[in-house]
Amino acid sequence: MRMKRAILPVLVIVIAMGLTFVLVKSRQVPKPQEMPHLGPLVKVAELVKASRQVVVSGTGTVQARFEVNITPQVKGRVSELSPRMVAGGIFRKDELLFAIEDVDYRLAIDLARANLAQAEYELLRNENLAEVARNEWQTLNSGSGEEPNPLVVYEPQLKSARAQRDATQANVKQAELNLHRTRVFAPFNCYVRSEQLGIGQFLNAGSPVATVAGTDQVEIVVPLPLDELAWLQVPRNGVPQEGSLAKIELQSGGQTFHWQGVITRALGEIDPRNRMARVVVTVADPFSTDRKGTSLLNELLPGMFVEVHLQGEDISDVIAVPRGAMHDNETVWIVDDENRMHIREVDIIRRERDEVLVRSGLAAGEKIVLTNLTGAADGMLLRPQLREGN
Repeated sequence: MRMKRAILPVLVIVIAMGLTFVLVKSRQVPKPQEMPHLGPLVKVAELVKASRQVVVSGTGTVQARFEVNITPQVKGRVSELSPRMVAGGIFRKDELLFAIEDVDYRLAIDLARANLAQAEYELLRNENLAEVARNEWQTLNSGSGEEPNPLVVYEPQLKSARAQRDATQANVKQAELNLHRTRVFAPFNCYVRSEQLGIGQFLNAGSPVATVAGTDQVEIVVPLPLDELAWLQVPRNGVPQEGSLAKIELQSGGQTFHWQGVITRALGEIDPRNRMARVVVTVADPFSTDRKGTSLLNELLPGMFVEVHLQGEDISDVIAVPRGAMHDNETVWIVDDENRMHIREVDIIRRERDEVLVRSGLAAGEKIVLTNLTGAADGMLLRPQLREGN
């Protein structure tokens, strides 16, 4: 019994070792497998042929369309001053800016009218004397056929009296005009850029006292390369033509503000510093109260530096290629149906900020490689992944 117990564990071990030996000898060695080379992973986009509107971008500084100096035409002390007659004050056309003391000018009107009454009396008296003198001469010289001496019939006196009457009438009109000029009004819708005025201040005729700028329109002078003008409509003097539309943008504080404008003209010279042409974009109603928001940035203020995107002509049947997909010698990389790369030369019609417009060399539906590769070669195997959004 004891011997069985001693042999049993040894027997189990021997059997296990035998089974292990059999299993090891009978196993099959796995055959090595070669993994296929799929090529590097690249992003691709499917090309689309369509019509595109050319957008010419530039920058410029906003400036007032109209700006004038306010200069009184008569002298005197300031008797009335609008509370808005300060830098930044807004006026509508024909609103009162300030007034000059008018007592002296009212007295001048009274004096001119009195002189006019005296001149009219003198004219009437001379007309009566002339009529009496002509009647007397005709009675004494009837049938003689002679013409009377002008001095006898008061012709020079009449001319002098009429001239005096006309002069005094002109003096009355001048005095009334001077009185009207004691009140100075806004020449157009405007805001005050600067002023040097105060109640009681004495003003001399012809001396500027304020500067105002129009609020109905502002202008932006946009420098552009000469070849960009071919895509735009720029009105010329004497030629009825509508200019290209413009979109004005200002980015500030994480926000983008927009305005609409139009090209109204080009400056008649090339900038000698950078050899660029300059077009003028006009924006109507830049201070509009209809715009949403109360921020000052909702107004297109003179002095702002803005981006201007000019809407040019339409180009038909072109393919837009991301600028990052362009390579040396105006080539792109195309992936065929077998995932092979082909280096393709293209005919570029226009380069824009983010895209290149291609007229020929590509076909709609082809896939273009967007990923840059080192050592790219024609026929190279790729693993394309379509870009999201295509």
